[in-house]
Amino acid sequence: MRRTKFSKKQAFFALLTALVTITLLESGLKLLAMASPEVERLLSSPWSTIPQTLPDPRLGHRPSPEYPGHDRNGFRNPNVPIEADIIGLGDSQTYGTGVEPRNAWPRQLESMTGEAVYSMAFGGYGPTHSLILWNQAVALRPKVIIEAFYAGNDLYDSFNLVYNRGLLAELKSRSRSVQSSVRSAEESESIAERVSQMYAMGETIDATSSSNESSPLRFLSLHSRLYGLLRRLRYAGARYLFELKNTPQIVWQEQKLFAEEHSRYAHVFEKGQYKTLFTSEYRLSVLDLQDPRIAEGLQISLKAIRQMNDLATADSIRFLVVLIPTKESVFRDLVERPTASYRSLIENEELFLRTTVDFLDRYGIEYVDALPALRKQFLAGSQPYQPTADGHPNVFGHRAIAELISNRLRGSREN
Repeated sequence: MRRTKFSKKQAFFALLTALVTITLLESGLKLLAMASPEVERLLSSPWSTIPQTLPDPRLGHRPSPEYPGHDRNGFRNPNVPIEADIIGLGDSQTYGTGVEPRNAWPRQLESMTGEAVYSMAFGGYGPTHSLILWNQAVALRPKVIIEAFYAGNDLYDSFNLVYNRGLLAELKSRSRSVQSSVRSAEESESIAERVSQMYAMGETIDATSSSNESSPLRFLSLHSRLYGLLRRLRYAGARYLFELKNTPQIVWQEQKLFAEEHSRYAHVFEKGQYKTLFTSEYRLSVLDLQDPRIAEGLQISLKAIRQMNDLATADSIRFLVVLIPTKESVFRDLVERPTASYRSLIENEELFLRTTVDFLDRYGIEYVDALPALRKQFLAGSQPYQPTADGHPNVFGHRAIAELISNRLRGSREN
């Protein structure tokens, strides 16, 4: 009997010790997460059940403040400063989709310049969204505001916000012929449906299957930092084993197989050490200036940029437009046998660039073109994009954009 009582007592103290240890670890990790956004991000689920995007009546959609890596405003920054020297406006090319937060060009620019840089960029945004966010940006009392104007889909995003969401209607063309052409094109085929199909490459996306965690684990995922640490360790171990097993050669073979299975939407590029997949059909669907809706999207975008420049001038803020090219345009000089859609895309992007530059010059709006800087990465032996269908810059691409902007800002100060 004595041995049984001793065992129960021993088990009780062991359980109590475990509970106290778990409580102390949980409390310590929560304090660390509260003090450090980076710790908070690491302890959050890599497959977070928290939505990245929320509906918004002014913007159509906005980034969620609860999503890992976002600040209390919902943007991708360590925190919300009282003031910021530089504001970065733009879409996912500026947000940094596909790279760690520290590697997105706004964070790299901050390191290069020593200035406080605040990013207000998000996927699906265009110059019209930046115009809506302008007052929020100015509230941080910046010296410089940068609008990253992306050739890849900003024209469609601006058209979609004004025509399909009914916002900033004053930016619409007053020409009856333009309005008639837009209506006729939409009646023939909804551009939103066409772009959505191209983006999904013909596949159906199940938005309901965002997580395979059961309800109890989902509760722990949202509320326990200790669970987050254990999950992160498991995730890091699995990723390490995956990278050991999947060499770059194997990954590239998988990418080529993907392109074969989606031959209408993805095309393989391979030349020496450089390789990637092009999605010319999708890019063309949002950059075809023969489509009156895309042409109208360009005019809407330029009007929004001009308004931002006027507002910046009135507040003695320096306004800089950074022209971001498509991946296809960056690779152009290396492509020996372009497809018909690729050639058409390049022609439209060149027309887009000429039209935009003429407009910016006409109204005295400062700008820099990121295309030469991104192409120079090849001369340095670095590919500025992933070897996948992803059209976002990788670490080297973001560095090239950050250096371009840093040099422009530094040059103006020296002069």
